[in-house]
Amino acid sequence: MFQQLPSLNAIKAFESAARLNSFKEAANELNVTPTAISHQIRALEDSLKVRLFERQTRAVTLTKEGELLAASANQSLQDLLSTVNQLKGSPRTLTISTTSSFAAMWLVPNLADFQQQYPDIDIQIRAEESLIDMERDRRVDMAIRYGEPPKQLDTKTLIYQPLIQESIGFFATPDYWKKHSENLSEAVFFCTQWKNPNLPNLGIEEAIKNIVANTQPHIRYFNDENLTAQAALSGQGIAIISQLAVANSIKNGWLTQGTDKMAMSITGLHYYLVIPKRLQTSQAAMCFKNWLQQTLA
Repeated sequence: MFQQLPSLNAIKAFESAARLNSFKEAANELNVTPTAISHQIRALEDSLKVRLFERQTRAVTLTKEGELLAASANQSLQDLLSTVNQLKGSPRTLTISTTSSFAAMWLVPNLADFQQQYPDIDIQIRAEESLIDMERDRRVDMAIRYGEPPKQLDTKTLIYQPLIQESIGFFATPDYWKKHSENLSEAVFFCTQWKNPNLPNLGIEEAIKNIVANTQPHIRYFNDENLTAQAALSGQGIAIISQLAVANSIKNGWLTQGTDKMAMSITGLHYYLVIPKRLQTSQAAMCFKNWLQQTLA
């Protein structure tokens, strides 16, 4: 029945090269040489009597026939891996891509709750600021991003799930508030300048100037929300930061929100979840999505 199917090694080599768009990266992933990958794919093309890749000097691209086989190969290998893991009793693994600040300040501190509820699902976190192509880089299963979903949504292959709209407030240690609450002209304010230039200006600097009337405020900037929070935690000043990001510090009493004028909040942007449609039937993926929504709510 299956005598006409190519070898599993050839399918694995092809699927990896197709997904990563590179023979070299496929070789690294499968721990073989690029020559071995090339030979496997050439043999596969010969047996099928079709060209699967267009080979260029420093790149390879799939032909229409290659795209058809790549989709089928990936789904088949995913199904096979799921069954093998089920038989072996191996934990199901989800790799989540998110920003370093969200990973460090919210996801990691709350992840123990998820692991307690779903001990058979292993969560791997990739903290990174750059966007990824989730259809090609299938080493990532889901992504949590900040801002607004792109205007041109790829709804054929991706699902965009809004999670929460953040609220930005003024936070400092209790001792710092005692020292500066009566004289904000001497206070230091810490803000985050986002690495993503496409994120809109939320008017944070204007809000600070309105609070510190008739005085030029002392504002210092970091390009990572982690650093903004740490500066406040060390008692150096007032962080203007997402309430979501400092939730753990507030819970432990390390930081508190200011009173009176400093108790104001600024409406921020959204966190949203990106799920490839190939995972919409994955029980592990849906468990993580539901937990994320319930916990953030």
